[in-house]
Amino acid sequence: MPRSRPTISCILEVERKFRSLAVQELTSNSGYPPFRSIRSLGQQTMHDVYYDRSSILSSAGVWVRQRNGQWEAKVKKGGNFTNSRFEELSDPRAISRCIKDLTGFICTEQEQFGLERIATLSTARKAWIADNKFRIVVDTMDFGHTVGEIELQQEKTFTATANLSIEQQKQKTMEEMDNRIAKFMDRYSWAFCRGVPKGKLTAYFELSSNQFPSREAD
Repeated sequence: MPRSRPTISCILEVERKFRSLAVQELTSNSGYPPFRSIRSLGQQTMHDVYYDRSSILSSAGVWVRQRNGQWEAKVKKGGNFTNSRFEELSDPRAISRCIKDLTGFICTEQEQFGLERIATLSTARKAWIADNKFRIVVDTMDFGHTVGEIELQQEKTFTATANLSIEQQKQKTMEEMDNRIAKFMDRYSWAFCRGVPKGKLTAYFELSSNQFPSREAD
């Protein structure tokens, strides 16, 4: 009887950041070429609390947060600061296993997985769906910083093969997703401001450092 091959289901997310929108109202669809379709998803407010322990998680490309009270983890799977690839975890048991692998901590979500709070911020998010699949978001933080993202998310089941491991298949899928976002942003370049974007946590810690210059010595 042949051995069954490992199978796993996961949520993959690929995103590309941009500074801000270059048009005042995206749904006016006034650029050329226009979006094939564009639909507003409205606005929501998110309250995020980020956790780490001596930068162990962030150094490994893992970000753990509570968003509106729900635990989430984003595990980096490649890319760079502007063009990022993640596997997303929302099951507290999976988050706990991920943290244990990196820190050795065996703690429950009620114990914050043994982590410490490192950042708290509120975000007003506007979102749209373009061409029926690309999610465009613009986030404005409570301290005034703005950054946007183009996102593709895919839930997929992978089975290891003789030629490709599950991890190799994940990487291949995310590379294809990133290429689709790159083509989308190139086609609709009129909609997005040029320049180097700055992520919300980077901006948060820069502001905190300026306000509390002795923080690192505390």
